[in-house]
Amino acid sequence: MSNKKFPKLAVLSLLGILALTGCSSSDDEIYAKPSTYDDSIITITEDGKEHGKDDIHNDVLNIIYDSMHDGSTPSKVLSKVLFKYAESVFGSYNRVTAKDDTVITIEDACNDDAKMVEFIKNHKVYWLYDEEGKHVKENGEEVDEANFVPCDTEKENVRSSLAEIELHIAESMYAKATGGSYTKKHFFSEFDFIEALYKEGKKVNYAAAKAANLKSVLIDYQFEKKDVFDATKGILHRAYYQDGANFTYIEDEVINDVYNDLLVEQYLLDEDIAAVRNSRARRINVIKIEKYSSFTNNADALIKDLVNAIYSYKPVDNAHLNYRTSEIEAYYKDLFDTYAIVNKGLYNEISTNAVASAIVARLQAKASDIYEVKTYDRGTAATDDDIVYYNNTKYGDLIKDFEKFEKAATFEELDMSLYNKFTSSGTVTPEEGLDQATIDIDQTKTIYKDWYIQSSQPSLDSNGKINERLFTISVANSKIELPEDGEGDEEAKAANLKKLEENLDRFEKIPGNGNDWTWELRDAPSAEENKFLCSINGAYFLKFEGQYSQDNYLNDIVYDDGSAYYIVNVLEAVKDNKLKASGNNSYGKLRGVQFLNSVIDEISKKVAETGSYASLSKEYWLKKMDIKYHDQKVYDYFKDNYPDLFD
Repeated sequence: MSNKKFPKLAVLSLLGILALTGCSSSDDEIYAKPSTYDDSIITITEDGKEHGKDDIHNDVLNIIYDSMHDGSTPSKVLSKVLFKYAESVFGSYNRVTAKDDTVITIEDACNDDAKMVEFIKNHKVYWLYDEEGKHVKENGEEVDEANFVPCDTEKENVRSSLAEIELHIAESMYAKATGGSYTKKHFFSEFDFIEALYKEGKKVNYAAAKAANLKSVLIDYQFEKKDVFDATKGILHRAYYQDGANFTYIEDEVINDVYNDLLVEQYLLDEDIAAVRNSRARRINVIKIEKYSSFTNNADALIKDLVNAIYSYKPVDNAHLNYRTSEIEAYYKDLFDTYAIVNKGLYNEISTNAVASAIVARLQAKASDIYEVKTYDRGTAATDDDIVYYNNTKYGDLIKDFEKFEKAATFEELDMSLYNKFTSSGTVTPEEGLDQATIDIDQTKTIYKDWYIQSSQPSLDSNGKINERLFTISVANSKIELPEDGEGDEEAKAANLKKLEENLDRFEKIPGNGNDWTWELRDAPSAEENKFLCSINGAYFLKFEGQYSQDNYLNDIVYDDGSAYYIVNVLEAVKDNKLKASGNNSYGKLRGVQFLNSVIDEISKKVAETGSYASLSKEYWLKKMDIKYHDQKVYDYFKDNYPDLFD
């Protein structure tokens, strides 16, 4: 029985099953099982082959029979159906999910070129298509399907797909691990997480985790989800959740949702590519320098020093700007991170960081009241109890509050809000409370690094001015792509670099003797410079108009919303033609297929999280299946939620 004009089922309904249930005096339940107990719930016809209980996980009526108390069963069936279909689209993830030694998985394909060829032939989603939807070779010539040999781009598409799946897994595991009660006061306990999974009957290596005597780890607010399994930076040990056939938590509990997410993203690419191309996606690195207390001299001096540091990063030689994107990105990441440390004023952290210490020393040399060092003498014989801090910083304000709390001699002098702050309402010692408050300062978000789209903007300044400028079309139009050495099209790269050096960067070449050149900052911005974006030695920064920038045009990269200063480093600004495989300024030509695929993945994920794409995607893929139903409850669920399937 298919979707088309399906009448009421004559087969055994869930209510019929329910009536057959009984309970004996023993601990075991006795069931009068129906004749259809081992039948499929649904069947799917795909490429002429019918799929049922033998190859669709949980597609058997006894799942409903044994789980009739669980009202979510039909939705679980839908999830499994979509997962099975997703496997036919993208291929099985690995040997565990394939459940069949003859199946070539994505992992197999990425590790064996012969298997890669066979895998691509069987999965059209990885084929290279032109703008008209024709299957083409890399030179644009249409493919002769009878003699089809996968090209390098198609092979890279498969490798990119595996990388995308791994990223989805990392992000999903991060959300599962940190989204519950396993993180307390910024510290995460992997053992608590894995113990909870073990008690739920999940296939995790609880014994190994218990024997390892795992310690809680601090989850820094800048932690990147992609590093969740990293050997040095990560917070989870992958072997506890995914180790061959013994521990299959990732295959059992994560891959299903990952593949369903991939279907949503593929739906966007198939049916609403405009939503991806017109999303105005931006990848940014933003620093927020807060103005603490009523004394803003520290922040004022620090932001001026940061602007100077940005412009001090000059071209490295006489030949070109420093166009190497990864090097530029790493430089500003480290720079912003260090200035954020100084801004918070954590004395111990600054004193152990050579670069941060040098910044503070430089500022102190200019004025005696900038980052002024103070000591809270706790009045004890042990000088180790004294607390050193920088005046008029967030940490400095905290220590002043702590001093006020400790020096209250009578109950009348005691500020109860401070008592509650430093003792958690009497549950911890004041020293423990101070330590926690210090960690809270350390984990205050002052760096923002991520992909954003216009329909899902970051929360940055109080006035929304940054988003107003960041998502203008001209920002994307003016950002010239300068790929890494050895990547992309060299001719296109050289042309872009020449254009940037001659007209659009704030550094300009000053000719010397022979081949000797120097680089100097322009006295005024180029007439061709964009209104919203400027290039500084190949790196891009958002521009602002306001009082702060009027004294010197070089300061227009700073935005002041009254309570904080902001500098926005724009790493990527996407427009339609960049997302194509070819074209003079496309990511495919300038940065390579792998980079293009990674950008499309990031944008698709962001767009898929907005609107009703998840629901539209399910209906889209369900229409592609020839589904037959063998259970009334499942049929009713599908018809109620996706009525268009039954027209």
